This record gives sequence, structure tokens and C-alpha cells, in this order.
Amino acid sequence: MVSRKRISILVSILLLSMIAIPVLGNDAGTGGDAGNNTSSATSLPATNGTYYGNLTATTDDSDYYLINMSSNTGIAVQITYPSSTDFDLALLNSGGGYIDLSTSSGTTDDVTSNGTSVGGSSVYIWVDRYSGSGQYTMQIWIFSTGSSGGGGAGSGNGHDAGSGTDAGNNIASAMTLNATNMSYWGDVTYTTDPNDYYKVSMPANFGVTATLTWNSTVDLDLEVYDNSSSMIVYSWFSNPETVTVNNYGGSNLFFRVYAYGTNTGTHDYNLSFTFEDLTNAPVNNQNDAGTGGDASNDYLNPTVLNISSVAVNNTFIGWGSLDDDLNDNYQTNVPMGHGIRVTVWFNSSVSDFQVILADDQANTIDYSGVNNPESVTSNGSGTYPGMIVEGMDILLQVRATSGEGNYGMSWWFFTLDTDGDGYYDTVEEDCGSDPEDNYSVPLDTDSDGICDTLDSDDDGDYVEDVNDTFPLDASEWEDTDNDNIGNNADLDDDGDGFSDANEIECGSDPLDGWNQPPDFDSDGICDLQDSDDDNDGYDDDDDAFPQDDSEWADTDNNGVGDNSDTDDDGDGYSDNIETSCDSDPLNSFDVPSDIDMDGTCDLMDSDMDGDNYPNENDAFPTDSQEWLDTDNDGFGNNVDIDDDGDSVSDNYDSFPLDSNEWTDNDNDGLGDNGDLDDDNDGWSDLDEASCSTNSMSSQSIPSDFDNDMVCDLVDTDDDGDGVPDENDVFPMDNSEWEDTDSDGIGNNFDDDDDGDNWYDIFEPNCGTDPLDGNSIPLDFDEDWVCDLVDDDDDNDGVTDVDDPFPKNPLESVDTDSDGIGNNADNDDDGDGWADNTEALCFTSSLSSNSVPDDMDGDKTCDQNDPDIDGDNIINEQDAFPMDSSEWEDRNNDGRGDNAYPLSIIDKMSLNPIPTILISFAIIALIGGAVLVYTNQQKSSKNNLLKGTDMTSYMENDLATEEEKNEVEENSDFVAVDEVIPEPTLPIISDSAETIENEEQLDTEPEGIKIPPPPPGFTPEMSSIPPPPPPGFEPAPINPESNMVVASWEDLPPGGEYTETDPLRYTGVGIGTWVEKEDESWERISK
Repeated sequence: MVSRKRISILVSILLLSMIAIPVLGNDAGTGGDAGNNTSSATSLPATNGTYYGNLTATTDDSDYYLINMSSNTGIAVQITYPSSTDFDLALLNSGGGYIDLSTSSGTTDDVTSNGTSVGGSSVYIWVDRYSGSGQYTMQIWIFSTGSSGGGGAGSGNGHDAGSGTDAGNNIASAMTLNATNMSYWGDVTYTTDPNDYYKVSMPANFGVTATLTWNSTVDLDLEVYDNSSSMIVYSWFSNPETVTVNNYGGSNLFFRVYAYGTNTGTHDYNLSFTFEDLTNAPVNNQNDAGTGGDASNDYLNPTVLNISSVAVNNTFIGWGSLDDDLNDNYQTNVPMGHGIRVTVWFNSSVSDFQVILADDQANTIDYSGVNNPESVTSNGSGTYPGMIVEGMDILLQVRATSGEGNYGMSWWFFTLDTDGDGYYDTVEEDCGSDPEDNYSVPLDTDSDGICDTLDSDDDGDYVEDVNDTFPLDASEWEDTDNDNIGNNADLDDDGDGFSDANEIECGSDPLDGWNQPPDFDSDGICDLQDSDDDNDGYDDDDDAFPQDDSEWADTDNNGVGDNSDTDDDGDGYSDNIETSCDSDPLNSFDVPSDIDMDGTCDLMDSDMDGDNYPNENDAFPTDSQEWLDTDNDGFGNNVDIDDDGDSVSDNYDSFPLDSNEWTDNDNDGLGDNGDLDDDNDGWSDLDEASCSTNSMSSQSIPSDFDNDMVCDLVDTDDDGDGVPDENDVFPMDNSEWEDTDSDGIGNNFDDDDDGDNWYDIFEPNCGTDPLDGNSIPLDFDEDWVCDLVDDDDDNDGVTDVDDPFPKNPLESVDTDSDGIGNNADNDDDGDGWADNTEALCFTSSLSSNSVPDDMDGDKTCDQNDPDIDGDNIINEQDAFPMDSSEWEDRNNDGRGDNAYPLSIIDKMSLNPIPTILISFAIIALIGGAVLVYTNQQKSSKNNLLKGTDMTSYMENDLATEEEKNEVEENSDFVAVDEVIPEPTLPIISDSAETIENEEQLDTEPEGIKIPPPPPGFTPEMSSIPPPPPPGFEPAPINPESNMVVASWEDLPPGGEYTETDPLRYTGVGIGTWVEKEDESWERISK
């Protein structure tokens, strides 16, 4: 155990190191700062390596490194840095151009040559500070790329784990790695190389943590398999992906890096391993249930407990862990005629467990919630409510849901039939009979072995009672018309006046009173037997509409009767049109003449040929191919090759109907003869002539930077910003014309015109000139908020108006106003009690009114004082720990022996042997006299007893009864009516794949019915294990003997530490312990 003083020293050194590191420059072990540009870059060898460097906000924004690459090699680089900073990483070629860039906002950045050929050339690594100051770690991997390749994906030869080859694509071909703390670089390709498998032979009693990182938006996954190719654990949904495996020491593990999805391309990754020795871990030093090792984690092969004691508390101890020993599985056989109850308890402050009881087929019988202790019983609500488990091999799983630690188990077997009437107690309770009265048995009307209370079909007619109108009559179960006559005996089941037989003949439902035989014409003959259903004089066989008395014929068979059909023959012409066009409306072969087939007969058609030109405007009214003759040459325009008669063929005439135009250079619809801008480029033909561009080409337009329609050739202000070109620093940028600091950025866009690194908008508020680089604001905390406007000059998070130390970032509060800030003050409230002492005594170190209770004034608060009243008797041995004048009460009368000395009777009770010897001597001398005296006083003694108040003789018995009642009233067992539902999974195994929602196991549903314990075994609900039955108590520890344990982990639970030298550990019932030089602990008092 490391003492608190040692921890304080280590923390102090660590804090000083964190402050000092950014100040000292030792980039890549050079003893100084790496270069700030490519010209001053620090050279590194072209080999794998790990380097460290620093970047600071005020003096060192960038580090450059140079590597001269060997032929046929590529490079990958990764940096990691604190979360309080943000650094970026770039890989540059020999000319300073980008090969790869990473600007992640996390704590890791990666770059790689990524297919770019860099072998035989120089590359630069650029580490750039975006925000914050601190140290970074840089890892470099140099890998082979083959004769044709660059970095990253290479040419197919592979470079996984620096091997120069590709890692295997399955477990059988996995690449072997050593079991050492190491990081490896590799890549995967979605289409050709989506899997990389690595094999690691784990040392005995070792665990491993693997972390996969990558610098892209694709999705990579990490999985771990055992020798049987079964997945142990996976990480699929984050970056980085991290997995930990602790229970596979001495075996092989296979790590799979998998490119998930359908993204294309090759993607680099970094896979790192950290191994941990678990030899001394609790998981490797178990003695579950006295077996000498860990109980089975496989519920199909549980640890067998041979429990032969019935109606006895059988107690065992075990150990479990959420991370290292998820579950322990036990099995025992339940004796015939008995049920089982198991209670598990543990220290809730360090761990939590769930308990599951199941049969040997893994069907859940009962499971616990989140109490302590946890209890399960065969009377629980599982696969079989009130399950009878006699003679079964019962499985018990103790499953860790948080933390790790020891747990205790108590197993009981209880009888199933208390009154011996042949019905188990659970059955009688469910059926309403008395389980303790053998004359009270369940009622079973149909003698099917299921009592009526639980029987869903009391009369055994195969119709459940909830659906049986006559639940106690096996011959009836339904009464459709509610006339109290069952359907089996009723001739008219639905009570609609039609017998069931007639309704069947007419096709209606005899069980539906609203479904009567159909009779469309209400003539008393149901339609099924009526030859003319609609009574229109047409038999149904000849009637196209047998149930429509207004229709009977349908000439065109379109489903519309002729009486209402507007086109009886269905020829597309209405009956009225055919009458008007002199055709037969009942003959589909006699249709009106219609040249254009538009459905309007020629006699009534205003456009007979259907060319969309009315007959009166159509030069050719009966020819649908012609309608115009522009040049009146007797030939329609459609066949005329020169419609406008301008001697230019229509095929070459842009205006075939305009004899004055025939070309249109810009296709704007205006002929060139009348168009002022032939190429339609927005510049008139005359302007283009002045600006020396081609007026017939839209590709040849004058240069006009400011779009003022004055070409640059003649414009004196090309960018149109109002400043003549000769006075404009940016003659082609209308938003800029001045550059005070000559940085190439105009003042309008430049947020720091004078180049002093202070924004122009801030300098006026800070009293400095934004156009003067020598006028710089004061900024004490260098947070880029000048002191003049900064409400927190020292940047300690406390505004200056509330900060007693506005220029000291280490202090901001002075509770006792003594001029010493709370961080440096060891007594913040000035009450005479040190802050760390008040923390141990649970009083406020920031209030002088909150001081520890110290009854004896020895400056050790009562809470941690082993002798509160200061009478030199420790509290555990002091009958009156709060009274310095008393410490003994040997007669147990509740009063101190100093103030109330022992009576003769008390002394005789405390010294029985001398008392007995004296009594025998007296009896021997006066025995005869006593006998005579007894005979003489017999009569008077009887009278005396009659008048004696016996209350005092009964006080002890009454007190005992009251204590019993108080225990029963204070019992924590609560019973509710609702039964907890069975878990979805029959039982939980070790595999992480079988657990979809671990949190569900930690939550006990409302309404848990905790069954009563077996008679005589009602346990007290407390955080400590229930006491064992008589005869099973553990051997007591001699309170007078000193004990020694190896470390603080072996101390008994329930005590508290006291900050003394040496360190003390004290608690009620466990005594006082002190730490020795070798970090063992010795008990110095009981």
C-alpha cells in the first residue's frame, strides 16, 4: 500500500513536470526546438521510431522534421497530444507540397504517403499548433512499398505491422505478433483487402487491451476471437475502437481489423497493444464455495454442490467481477417433496450481483432484482409459476452487474405439502384452500386435476369459461339470441323469426339476427327461389339487370342499361349525335362520316381534316398535310422548298417565311440584317470594333473587370472601386486598395491591418492604434483579451471584481480574509481546524461555524476518536463511550459501576464458584434446621405466594415477546400482489454477444413478489449476512489476541481510516488496526 504522503509527493512532482515541460525545448531528443519551417527542419533517420516534442502558444507554433526516404519505402506518422490542446499534422514532399493532411479535433492525428511515391526522396513532417500548449508524442513507421509503389496502400505487396506483407485474411492465415506493449501500422482496402487478422499468444495470467485508431471518415471495426474461432468481444461504433480481454492467459487470441461498409479506397490504421500481469488479481485467486478455484462460468457445465442437509441454512462464499468473472454457475439436487430458496448478500459499496434460479434445461424459475441481500425461490414467477422442482438438478447463476468482490450464499430446502393432503401448498394457495388443513382441498368440477379457480374450462367442453355462456354445462356453450336456450337445443339461434333450416336454404346466416334471407322485391319469395327478383316482367335469365326494375337491356354490354346509356351501341357516338349525323344509334357498324376520326362527324366538324386549322382558314381544308401557301405558288408550304420565295432554300434560310432575312449568327430570332449585336455577347458590333474583338463571335468579347461596359482597354479604373489604377495597390480587386502591413492582404479584408497579431476591432477598445504595429495592448494572462477590457486578468475563471488576487491565477478565494488564498491556506475558514482534518470529520472547511465535534478536546474529532470521552478506555471496551466518569456496567443494569457500585447479589452473580461453595457449607451445617423450618412454614408460604405480584417474574418473558414483535414490525420483507415477468433470455452466459441490454439486469421491475421464506427461516434484511442457525455459528475470534493481515485489502469491512502516523483503521466490532513499515496491518485493540 502506498501511503498518502507518498502519493502527495508524486502528485506534486507530476504537477511541476507538467508546468516545466512546455518551457524546456527538447524536440525529438535534440536538446532544443525543432525547426519552424522546411529550411530549418530537424533531420530524423528513415527508421521506425517514437519521438516527443513541445508546442507553446507564445514561442513555438510549429515543428518541422526532415526524413530522407530509402528507395521503395513509404512512411506513416501519428501524433497524440493532451485533450486541452489541438495540434495538426501534415506530410509534405521535398518541394513543400502536401502529400497528406490531418486536422482532427480529437487527441490523435495520422498522415501517410498513401500511395504517393516517396521512396528515394525527401519528405517533411509538419506538426502545427492550432490551440493550447503542451507535449506531443510522434510515432513514425517506415515500410516497404515494393519496386513500384509509394506509401499507404503500396502496390499490393502489403506492409501490415511493418512486415512488408499483408496480414492474413482469416484466422488460419493470421499474422503472428509478439505479446509486448507495441503499436503497429497497417492498411485495409474495402474491395480487395477488407480484413487483417493478427495472432497473439497470451502469457499465462495476462490480460490485454487493444486500441484501433484511424484518420478518416470510414468505419473500421475491431474484433477478438479465441482458438475455436468464437468471438470474445468486439468494438464497432467508435473511433478509436478499444477492447479488453482478461481471461485468456496461456491461450491464443486473434485480432481482426475489418473495413465495414462499401466505401472505396485504401485506409491506414494504427493498432496498439497493452499487456497486464494478472497473477495477483483476485480473479486468479478464487475459492468459490470452497472448491479451491472459480465456479464454472458455463451454465451447461455448472459447479456441483452436494447439499444433503434439509431445513438447514447451508452457507457458502464466492467472488465475482463485472469485468473478469461475470457469472458463477452452481448446481444441486432438490430432495423429493421439497422446494428451494437461496439468498445472496454482498458489500453494495464495491459490487452488485443478480441471482437467477433455473432448471437443468436453463428455463428460468426465479430471478432477483437490485436489493441486498438478493433472494430467489422455486415459488417465484418464472417459466413455471409455483414450479415444483422436487428431484430436479437446479441451476443457480450469481451474475456480477457492477464492480467486483465477495458474496455469500445461503441455501435452504423447504417442504412442499405442509398439511399432507396430497396438494402442494402453492396449489392450495392458488386454488383458495388452506395449505395447513388437510380437510380443505381444492374444488375441481370436471375432475381434470385442475381446480376450478385455475381451470379455464370448468365443465370440460373444450370451450374456455370466458367464452362459455354455460360454463358448468358441458352440452352447451353458446346462446346467440340470449334467450337462455343454448344453440344446440334452440331451433332459431339468432331469434330473427326464420328457422335455422330456412335460413340455410336461402343462404342467410342462422346465427346473425340482422342477416335475414334476401327478398329484393319483397314478394315473400327469397331471391334464391324467385325467377324475377326485381318484378319488372323480365325473367332473371333474360334480364341484363335482374335486380333493377328500371333496366333490362344493355346493347353494348357496358354495364349501363340502354334506358340510361347515352351511347347504346358503344360506337363512340352518343345516341343524340348519331341521330343528328343520320346514323343508327343501335348499330355500332353504322357510324357518322369523320375524315379526321376526331369523334365529330364531318357534317358538324369545323376542322374536317383535323390539322387544327378551321376550314375557312385552311388553304387545303380536306388535306391534313397542308394548310398554308405563303408565296401563293399553289404548293403548300410543307412540300414547297422555298416558302417565302427569296431564292434561299428553306433548309438554309433562318427565316423561311421572311423574304427580307435569311441568316441569324447569334440565333436570337433577329436576322443579321436588322440585328445591332450579331453575336449576342452584350457588346454592340460598333463597341467590339473599338475594343478590337470579333463582332461575329460570342467567344470574342472585350475584357471588362468591373463589368461597367467600358472595356479595360479604355477604362482608367478597371475594378471600379473609385481609386484610379495608378493609385490602387489592388487594381483588380474592387474591395481593396490599401495594405498597411504589406502582407498581401488588403486592409478591408485584413482583420489585423498593422500586423501586430491584435485584431483591428479589439485595438480601439484597448487604447491602441490598429494601424500602428508598435502600438500593442497589455495582456497579463496572454489570453488575447487585453487587460483594459478583460474581466479576469489572470484567467483563473473568477472575475477581477470578485477576485482578491486578480493578478494571481493560482488564487481567487480567501475565506478567512487572512491574505492567504484558500489554495495555499491549510485552514481556509480560520477555525483552528486544518482543512484535511475537517474533511475527515465531515465538517465544512469553508465555514468557521462548522467545526468537528470533539468531546474530550484532544483535537481528534469524535467521529475518528477511538476514545471519545477521553477516559483512556477505547470506545469498543467502554460501556459508556460518551461519559468520561464511567466505563463499566458489569451487572448490565444500564448504570455505571462507579456511580452505582455492585451489590452483594451482583458480586455473587459475577463470582458463582465461591458463592456455591459457601452455600454448600451453610446447607451442610443447618440442613436439618432448614428442613424442619420448611415444614413449619409451608402453610404460610402458600399464603404468601397468593399475594405476591408476579409481574417482575414475567418482565423478561414480556421483553422477549416485545423484541420479537419489534423485529417482525421492522422486517424489510415486503410482499406485493403483482408477479414479476419472466426474463426474455432463459439465462445469461459469459458471452458479450448474448447480452443485448446489460442495464435491464440491473433494474428490478415494479411489483416484485418476494415469496415468504420457509417456516422458521425468516431472515432479517440487512447489509450483513443473516446469522446461521443454532449449531452453525463460526468459531469466535479471541478479542484479546493481536492479528496481522498482509495488506489493506485484507482488512475486515465496516471501518474507517484515520489520518495519523502511522495510519489507523477503526470500526465497531473490528477493533483498531495500525499500518506497519512493511505495509501489513496489526490489530492493537479489540
